[in-house]
Amino acid sequence: SLEGKVQQYPLRQPMVDVTSIGAGGGSLAWIDAAGGLRVGPQSAGVRPGPACYGQGGTEPTVTDASVVLGYLNPSNFGYGEIALRPDLARQAVAKVAGKLGLGVEETALGIHRILNTRMAEEMRLVSIGRGHDPRQFALVALGGGGAVHAGRLAELLSIPRVLVPPVPGVLSALGLLVANIEHEHSITYPAGLAEADLRALEQAF
Repeated sequence: SLEGKVQQYPLRQPMVDVTSIGAGGGSLAWIDAAGGLRVGPQSAGVRPGPACYGQGGTEPTVTDASVVLGYLNPSNFGYGEIALRPDLARQAVAKVAGKLGLGVEETALGIHRILNTRMAEEMRLVSIGRGHDPRQFALVALGGGGAVHAGRLAELLSIPRVLVPPVPGVLSALGLLVANIEHEHSITYPAGLAEADLRALEQAF
């Protein structure tokens, strides 16, 4: 695209049309003033990260919920380089579960449902909102946790097929490495329609 937007502000700059909801594995689960379960936009970040990383984090994150639900293998995470702590994940999720009066697994599932619903709604905006039927597309799961959520998102949006690349966590970096190099050049010719000179315009072009 030759132009895009940052928030609601138009930007005449070549850019890839990406919409982000600011939610990922490090997004924190918390209770709002009305006693409802919320997820994000606050994040545990890299340090301390999710409680299950064992780096000092104590607040529940989406990754902790994934561990509680058994969606992540604690002994084979990050190619075996990171040993996840299911006990710490449960402790973190239990902090929120106690305030809700729910079980740990129920709360972890609630965290996932909230995040998945938000992502599905954003996907509706960039598909149905632009005249595209998501049922006619495949969903590509990328990012470290993309494949964890892709199946549920496809179900919510009636997308018939999910594609999971061999290395979804570094798919963007891999694409950058293998993509053809392109150079885009532009020039501005500011002039009112009445004053615009055809020769000058042709010269600029």
